[in-house]
Amino acid sequence: MNSLFLEAIGQGVVLGFGLAFLIGPAFFALLQASIDRGFGVSVALALGVVVSDSCLMAATYTLLTQLKQIPNFNEILGLVGGTVLVGTGISGILRPPPAAVSVKITIRDLWPLFRKGFSINTFNPFPWMFWLSTSSMVASGVGKTSSTAAFLFFMAAALTVFLTDTLKAWAAQFIIRYLSPLILKIFRIVSGICLIGFGLKLFWFAYSEWTK
Repeated sequence: MNSLFLEAIGQGVVLGFGLAFLIGPAFFALLQASIDRGFGVSVALALGVVVSDSCLMAATYTLLTQLKQIPNFNEILGLVGGTVLVGTGISGILRPPPAAVSVKITIRDLWPLFRKGFSINTFNPFPWMFWLSTSSMVASGVGKTSSTAAFLFFMAAALTVFLTDTLKAWAAQFIIRYLSPLILKIFRIVSGICLIGFGLKLFWFAYSEWTK
């Protein structure tokens, strides 16, 4: 396989793995769905989240390709996206783990739970900012010379998010008693480090473009 494609897939897996450690409403909804309804049903919620992420990836990347004609657009977006990712990463490391969010699940079949996962993710402003920042990184990196590489990046990220969410749903039935504030803090630190790393990469891109 083309080395660029392998790089795109590798970066997508790393990003998706880092995103899997984020602690938010969808995380707690997934845990509660698994505990209350069982592993099989909770996968529908995880699928709703990843479908939402896929839609956001497509929307933000398409938006960026339409705005690339603006002078210095990539450089400016690199700074903005880097700031968002680094700020979010630092915030995740410094802030204490949040209290579990009670997401009441009153579903009787798979479709409403899928819809719940989709809605929780789509109507949360953070995923929009996250994927917009990520899209700017892809557009200035592996996607700069190959749209196929950009597609492989997002596909790898989406599959990684789905697989890790499915694993969390399965594990939730066994580890919920061990999710102490310390464990949640470790999750946030790991996620924060990943986000800061991607943010610094965007800063480097913006600096390199401006100093050409």
